[in-house]
This record gives sequence, C-alpha cells and structure tokens, in this order.
Amino acid sequence: MDGNCSSAVASHGGVVTANAEIAPGCWRLEIRCPDLARAARPGQFIMLRCRQGLDPLLSRAFSICDLVDEDGDAVGIVVLQVVIGVGTGALARRVVGEEIGVLGPLGNPYDLGSPEEHMVLVAGGIGAAPFLMVARALRERSAAQRITYLVGARSADHVYLVDEIAALNCEIGVATDDGSSGHHGFVTQLLEPLLAPGARVLACGPNPMFKALAAQVELARARGLEFPCEVSTEENMPCGYGACAGCVVPLRSSSHPDGFRYGKSCVEGPVFPVEAIRWDLMRSTH
Repeated sequence: MDGNCSSAVASHGGVVTANAEIAPGCWRLEIRCPDLARAARPGQFIMLRCRQGLDPLLSRAFSICDLVDEDGDAVGIVVLQVVIGVGTGALARRVVGEEIGVLGPLGNPYDLGSPEEHMVLVAGGIGAAPFLMVARALRERSAAQRITYLVGARSADHVYLVDEIAALNCEIGVATDDGSSGHHGFVTQLLEPLLAPGARVLACGPNPMFKALAAQVELARARGLEFPCEVSTEENMPCGYGACAGCVVPLRSSSHPDGFRYGKSCVEGPVFPVEAIRWDLMRSTH
C-alpha cells in the first residue's frame, strides 16, 4: 500500500509516518494520506481505527491538527491525542510503516472570516489540537492579520502547541489551573479584554469552558459588542457520519415546542455558533 486515498470523504488507507510522545500522555501521530490531506479544512476531524482487528470495535474521533507538507503539497495529516483508555492507548503504540484506517475529512470547518478581523483562538486542554492548522491557514492567507492564541490547561505539562503557533507570529496567552504557567485561573479570563468590535472568536475545549464562554459572550453582547464566536464540540462520536446519534447536542429551535432540538454534532458540526447551543442542557463532561 502506498498510503494514497481513493476519495475526499471516504474510508482511507493511511500509513503511520511518525508517532511520538510530545508531553506527558500526549502523542503526536503523523499519517500519510495525500487525498485526505488535500481535502481537509481547518476545524474538520477524522475517525481513526485504533489498531488492526475488532478490539476495540469503534474508531475514535480526532481534530486534524496540522498537514504534512512535501515539496509544497499536502501529503499527510497530524493528530494530537491524549491517552485515556484502551483505544487511545492502542493508537499510542502504532508504529511507523503500519497501515491505519482513516475516515474523513468529516464535519464542518471553522469560518475564518476576513484578514481584517482580530482572530482569537481559545483552547482548553487537548482542545488545542485544531488550532495549529487554523493558525497556519490564517497566516498563509495574510502575513499581517492579528492572531491571538489563548490556551488553558490544568498544569504547565498540559499546555499544547504554544511554540508552534508562536512561530507563526501569533500572540500567546496561557492560563493554568495550578498557576504553574501563565495566568493562574481560567483561559476565559484572558479572553475578556480582547472582546471588542472586529474580533472573531474560535474555541475548542471541554463543555465547562464552553458554558463559561457562552455566558461571557452573552454579557459582552448585552453591552453592545457584536462579534462572531464559534465552538467546536468534543462530544463522543462512535461513527462520525450521523448513523449512531451518539454525539447529539441541544440546538436552539423556535419551531420546536421545547425551544430546542437535538442535532448530530458530527454532521451538523462539530463547529457551531456559540449561541446555537442550549448550554444549560449540555452535560458537563468532556
């Protein structure tokens, strides 16, 4: 197998080209799959087979972190993953040259707006994963656009992609729960002074961070500040293409008696306007 993919949105045969632990429990997995890489857009995700065989049975969903470039052509993708169970543990043991099943690219990308906007990227934990690809796409489009990357984590060991995104001439803000790096507190506290006309906020992280962000945005808009804000949800995705309904989120809907409906985040998202989701009904996990 040469690692080429047969179509843009399909099941692909990729080949592992690198797999290394870059932080405690966090692995950078590189997969050669040219057609998928060429079709991928910032904010989309893939489904990965954890290992050969049927144990574990289900694939795992991951944001596309970056693209692998070869002579100016995208030939592969990069995934960041934190080992938390059997599936991610199996992925951490994948070896160079091994074939790996990939489904994608899947989901809707972020809206990157215009180069005149101040782009603010807000990450919580492994929610940092999509923002290297986002920052790279923005910088390739405009050398002058203001881009700020805000990342929060429980400790300094779990702050991801700061050096890589800083190398793209982006402003950096770090917050940690224990104060071991940057601001001692929540990443949303770093966002507050940046909320202004002309800003565009893209976020990825756990639901508690999103709930705080949604409240923050609501208060800012009540003060007359208008700016777009999108979030990429981290719901569990057993299939990735809408068959299982395992990743539903409550979406506001005036046409439904209860004022909301459940939407499949894998096909309607994973990127949503922050105001589209009923955060009071979202589970607090993830």
